[in-house]
Amino acid sequence: MQQDDGTRLKALLDREELFDLVRRERFARDQRRFDVMSACFHRDAYIRTSWYEGRGGQAYVDATREWMNATGNSKHWVFPAFAQVTGDRATVESPAMIFNRARPDGVEIDLHVFCRFFSRAVREAGTWKLLTFEVLFERDIAKPVNPAETLPIDWSVLSTMRPSYKFLAYIQHTRGVTVKPDLLGDDQPDPLSAFHEGEERWLAGAD
Repeated sequence: MQQDDGTRLKALLDREELFDLVRRERFARDQRRFDVMSACFHRDAYIRTSWYEGRGGQAYVDATREWMNATGNSKHWVFPAFAQVTGDRATVESPAMIFNRARPDGVEIDLHVFCRFFSRAVREAGTWKLLTFEVLFERDIAKPVNPAETLPIDWSVLSTMRPSYKFLAYIQHTRGVTVKPDLLGDDQPDPLSAFHEGEERWLAGAD
């Protein structure tokens, strides 16, 4: 059945507002615009990343401020690609890259993480807010900034880490942060499929 122009326009506006929301949240985070970042999240938002898991949008923003002061400022590229909207509920999945410069054992390295950001969103008083934020890992790479230097990696330790985020987990390990081995990633398709099935049920109003 062909949609009328008003229905199509509403769907387009919802998608663009959602895409703008996920881009704005990461941009604000990277630029330390914590007031803007906070406004993107629902008050009861659930967030899970390599270094953080918790509920409450403002709690995550506050923790991010402390984390960035302690570890420096990683950067994010976000390419919103797929949004689904059912009434005042939506999900958005975005291919993304995380860029981080670290100095393990005094050697400056660049870390690139290829991933997707996934969020539930809800509309309250006409405004979309992020209800969840999760990272779906694909793969990552690390290399010394100076090609003449050797990558300072204990390969025996690295071999114990998940293929989809092994260098990230290793760098966090050097910072004293233990990354959970059960994060969502393409290297474990069954949990990832179960996750997406659960998100589809939520979108349909089952939860």
